[in-house]
Amino acid sequence: MPSWSNKPRGTMTAAVLTSPSAHPPSSCFTIDSSYPKPTTPSSDWVLVRVKAAGLNRAELRSRANEAPAVPEFGIFANEYHEDPPKILGEEFVGLVEEADASTNFSKGQKVAGFIYGGGKAHDGAYADFVICHKRRLFALPQDTSLSWEVLGAIPMSMWTAYGSLFEAAQCAKGSSVLVHGGTSSVGLWAVLLAKEAGCTVIATTRQEGKVEKLKQSGADHVLLESGLEEELGKLYSDGVDVILELVGADALTTFTFNNLARHGTAVCTGVLSKQWTLKDFSPAMIPPTRRLSFYSLGNRGRGDEDAGVEVVEEVMERVVRKVEDGTYRRDVFLDRVFPLNEVGKAHEYMENSGAVGKVVVTIP
Repeated sequence: MPSWSNKPRGTMTAAVLTSPSAHPPSSCFTIDSSYPKPTTPSSDWVLVRVKAAGLNRAELRSRANEAPAVPEFGIFANEYHEDPPKILGEEFVGLVEEADASTNFSKGQKVAGFIYGGGKAHDGAYADFVICHKRRLFALPQDTSLSWEVLGAIPMSMWTAYGSLFEAAQCAKGSSVLVHGGTSSVGLWAVLLAKEAGCTVIATTRQEGKVEKLKQSGADHVLLESGLEEELGKLYSDGVDVILELVGADALTTFTFNNLARHGTAVCTGVLSKQWTLKDFSPAMIPPTRRLSFYSLGNRGRGDEDAGVEVVEEVMERVVRKVEDGTYRRDVFLDRVFPLNEVGKAHEYMENSGAVGKVVVTIP
């Protein structure tokens, strides 16, 4: 029996994935006002009243019934299954509804959860309530003045950008950082974080109409994909220190490796192209002295599986405060908000590359 198994009690409203891969995206979901409300599987779990859910590209793949990669299951990787759960949603912000004292969470507390198994292993956050293991639930500043929709645009994208830049790539003040796929939600957070850390930031986009938004985010240089290598070569003839590769693994050999400086690092974290793997990959494809890395919450190598997780709340609070004081402008990282009953339209908007930043669904 899966570790998240529970006995539902009562009902709730949820956007249920009833027709995976149907077209248009809205026809994939049914708004069910009598969906079984979950209960906590054990004292290690917390029941959360969802207030907002940030959308992620991986959810578009799940809606299309494409099998996820094993690492996407996080701490539930050993309980992997290819089929999506009935409710998607891989991150959320909300209020604790029920928690055992041993979890160190209490009813009414403002929290965020991401890469928590929801929307992959078990039902996710497109609903009134969601269950989350205490290891992947994080306290938000309780006195924050930010709205739920703004808070919903922060956790997973911000943390993915932060971890990729400062954990995987070890960015430092003065580093040159290229964000390949700069108008994605992770890309915009990467621009904001890297710029404030004293890096020189180059951001890319395929669409000329999105250049101004990237400039507003603080990017020092904004380059179009057409003619990208030529223009980058004019700026950095010896390559850049860090490339955050958000387009996909297929870009590593066609662009990324060739444009890294000696001893530079490429972090492949995104999959805008929907391609996670690189066919016939060989380490010899990486130019000498360059490095290739990946980032996700937690640790899949030797050592503690939760290594690095202990700083999430500290970083989250710091970022929330900087949003409150205007250092990180919400109009830069939050693109559009949809109500839960329009989650299909939100998927379609993302799929058509309309967004520049985060798309958030709110739950009344």
